[in-house]
Amino acid sequence: MKKIDSEKYSADELLEILLEGNRCFKNNTPRVKNHCFDEMKRTLVEGQKPYAMILGCSDSRTSPEIIFDTGLGELFVARTAGGTIGPNVLETLEYGVAHLKIKLLVILGHQDCGVMKYAMNAPLYNDELENLICHAQCVKMQMGTDCFNELAKHYCDFAKHRLLAKSKIIKDAYESGKLKIVKAYFTLENGEVEILD
Repeated sequence: MKKIDSEKYSADELLEILLEGNRCFKNNTPRVKNHCFDEMKRTLVEGQKPYAMILGCSDSRTSPEIIFDTGLGELFVARTAGGTIGPNVLETLEYGVAHLKIKLLVILGHQDCGVMKYAMNAPLYNDELENLICHAQCVKMQMGTDCFNELAKHYCDFAKHRLLAKSKIIKDAYESGKLKIVKAYFTLENGEVEILD
């Protein structure tokens, strides 16, 4: 697979490249071959130029590089349990926008998310894992959902609004058209990434 020069593509075209990679993953026809040290040494030692950012969950079943069939150096990924957004995650994504000039951010929720399950059943305002679940519990109450998979989808919308509210860098890039933010959902049962927008 050839290296993608993000400057030659629009954010919509870069999203389609990601979705085509997901189709390859889903159909068991992966194309990426550069998961080795020789490729990294040959093309990436001097620096990185990823064409998309992913904000996703730390769940071991949801590695963006695998489910989008991408190789080394293609994605700039921030992963936390539940895809929650703390100061370090926010600054990581700001770095991607301001310094790496990435023009596509995918907020990726997924089926069977443990944080969403926990938020559905945990007592409100308890101290256990408070930073992980408090926002998910707020989304649950606002949306009135009893399904943790639906909560994961709604949480992607919350995450987008939170990024825009908390980061001037991200908001300015988004409002000027330099950054496209896409909400997506990965279904473990069929391997498909669905666009929620």
